[in-house]
Amino acid sequence: MSGTNNHTIPPKWPVQLLRYLLKEEYLEEIEGDMEERFHDNLERYSIRKAERLYAWDTLKLFRPVLIRGLKSDLRLNHTAMYRNYFKIGWRNLRKQKMYSFIKIGGLALGITACLLIALFIRHELSYDWHYPDADRIYRVIYVYDEQGELEKDVFFPAPLASALKDDFPEVETVGRYLDSELFGVGNQEVRRGDRKENIYEEGIVYADQGLLDILQPQFVNGELSQALDKPNTIAISKSKADKHFPNEDPLGKTLILNNNESQPYKIGGVFKDFPTTSHLQYHFLITLTGVEFWPGEQTFWRASNYPTYIKVQPDTDIAYLESKISENIVKNYYLPSAREAGQVDANEFANNLSLTLQPVSDINLYSADIDDDLSHGDIRFVWLFGAIAGFILLIAGINFINLSTAKSANRAREVGLRKAVGSVRHQLVHQFLTESLLYSFLSFTLAIVLSSLLLPYFNELSGKSLLFPFQAWWLFPLTITGAIIVGLISGIYPSFYLSSFKPIQVLKGGLSRGSKSSKLRSGLVIFQFATSIVLIISTVI
Repeated sequence: MSGTNNHTIPPKWPVQLLRYLLKEEYLEEIEGDMEERFHDNLERYSIRKAERLYAWDTLKLFRPVLIRGLKSDLRLNHTAMYRNYFKIGWRNLRKQKMYSFIKIGGLALGITACLLIALFIRHELSYDWHYPDADRIYRVIYVYDEQGELEKDVFFPAPLASALKDDFPEVETVGRYLDSELFGVGNQEVRRGDRKENIYEEGIVYADQGLLDILQPQFVNGELSQALDKPNTIAISKSKADKHFPNEDPLGKTLILNNNESQPYKIGGVFKDFPTTSHLQYHFLITLTGVEFWPGEQTFWRASNYPTYIKVQPDTDIAYLESKISENIVKNYYLPSAREAGQVDANEFANNLSLTLQPVSDINLYSADIDDDLSHGDIRFVWLFGAIAGFILLIAGINFINLSTAKSANRAREVGLRKAVGSVRHQLVHQFLTESLLYSFLSFTLAIVLSSLLLPYFNELSGKSLLFPFQAWWLFPLTITGAIIVGLISGIYPSFYLSSFKPIQVLKGGLSRGSKSSKLRSGLVIFQFATSIVLIISTVI
């Protein structure tokens, strides 16, 4: 029986399957062990059972580490592996406190500067988007070509509003305001009609009902559609209502301006204060209904005092409407008025004059060359600050890279030992990237804390009233995404550099730093210093 069993061979299909799937370096040893076990089973069991056990043992061998074309690290528990990487990074962080403080603190300061600048840019870009149908609201711009030099402003004759409304069906609503101190607005003394004590107030302006219909501020008392539709009425902001009428309903009560008791103004509504992202910042809106500053003023085309806004119908071709308004208004109103006044160069005046439409969302950043007596930003500063934020983050990232590679000698033995016991390069890259992400997340966390603490001082410097958006839904995912991106970008070169050490050289104490790495670090340091010097000089200038 024994001799017969020794000449019995294992079943063919498991043997062929082994030879087809197993890696060459494991095949001979495994096949020999399997055959020896098969013959042992023949001594104990029948041939059929021994063949079944052989087939079962073959199937149990199909592990990622043994199969051709599959990487050995597929057998690892990735969660445990990255948890181990995290522990190693945390231990290194705690072991080298000063180094970690400089590394995290430097990156955190760069991120803090970027966050503050990003809040500023976001605030600037969000101007005037809060109005309902903001994409249909435009400001009319007066453009005069003075020998190739364009003069732009926003001040128009009073009858322009009615002309736009009557002559152009594309225009849904027209609104105006007037804030010139020549007409008794701007800054005045204000008091309640039942009191004698005046309070000096700013932000007083004439406005018509059409402007309210366009901007649609939210009213807390009264009706928006009726707030300024009657003569001698006024609409006031919520903050001023609380100031002059604390714990009272001001609707229907009167205000006296500049002690002019002959012309009291009845409060027709109370609106929520204009947000900080509005280019209009007024608290007292005096109605233009029934107002005429001199006889015939509302039909006179030779006096320009009113900034004028329009709200167009949906799906209006703005370019076509703009050209039509410019041509018709100049031809039908400005030119006849100039001729009537005896202006010698009336035709030349009309040829050089044009009207354009500016989207309300562009007023804050694209009005540097427009005379409008308003305080607003400039898109050039937005781009400038954006570039500065990018350079600051780049400097912080370079500093992070240099600090990581500067410690390469301390990590060399660790890399050498890991490679000697079987670690492959991509595992080491993952380890160092995990450490980089750990530093990045800590830096972002510290940066958020610093940003919230420094924001009041930044507001004082920039003249803004920015708030850190802790309640915003996008803050948490954006922070995580930013930390991952910064961590990967900052850590990718140190990871590949540290994982490239050769274990034999390292363990013999013959670590070569490499001229390429030294040149790269030197180049990064030079770039870092040059960029810093440029920023400092620009700031001083």
